[in-house]
Amino acid sequence: MSGELSPRVRSTDAQQIARERLNQLGGVAQERGKEAAKLAQKGIGALAARMGAVTLGAAVLFWLAWFFFPAASVVGGGAASESFTFWNLLGTDFSNPESVLRGGGDHGLFAFLGLIAIAAPFATPFIHAAWSKYLSAVPLVYFVISFIAIWVNEGKAFGDLAKMGVPSPFSWSWLVVLLMVITALVLARGALKKPANA
Repeated sequence: MSGELSPRVRSTDAQQIARERLNQLGGVAQERGKEAAKLAQKGIGALAARMGAVTLGAAVLFWLAWFFFPAASVVGGGAASESFTFWNLLGTDFSNPESVLRGGGDHGLFAFLGLIAIAAPFATPFIHAAWSKYLSAVPLVYFVISFIAIWVNEGKAFGDLAKMGVPSPFSWSWLVVLLMVITALVLARGALKKPANA
C-alpha cells in the first residue's frame, strides 16, 4: 500500500496538471492574441495610409451608424416604441404590422445592394482606374435613394393617420440621419479629387 497514492493525492495531482496545462494554453493564446492584434494594427494602418485617416474614420462611422445607431422609431400601442437602425429600416414594410413588430429583417435585393454601396469606399484605393474615385460617392447616392424609399414607405403606411389629424407614430432620429449625411459627404469628397497619376 505504500507504493500507491491515495485517491485524494491522485485527484490533487490531476488538478495541478490540468492547471499547469491551462496556464500554458492561456500563455499561448495570449501570445497569439498579441500577434493578431499587431497584424490587425498593421492592416488598419495600411488601409488608413491608402484611404486617408479621415476617409477611413468616416467610412467606419458610417458603417456604425448604418448597423448600430437607431435611425428611427415607431411608437406602438401604449408607451412602447420600436427603434430601427437604417439597415432595419431597409427591411421593414410599415404597412405590415408584423414586419414593424419584428423590427424589420426582410432584406431584399435593394438592401443588399446597400451593403455593396457602403463597402465601395474601401475598394477605391485598391482599384487603379480613373473611374474608381467615383466609388467614394456611392454611399451618399445610395443613402439619398434609400432615404427617399423609406420616406415613401412610411408615408404610404401612416399617411392616412395624418389625414385624420392623428400624429404619425414614425419619427426619424435626425441626429443619426445628420451623422450619416455628414460622413457620406466626407466620403463623397473623394470623388472630387484628382487621380494621383493625373
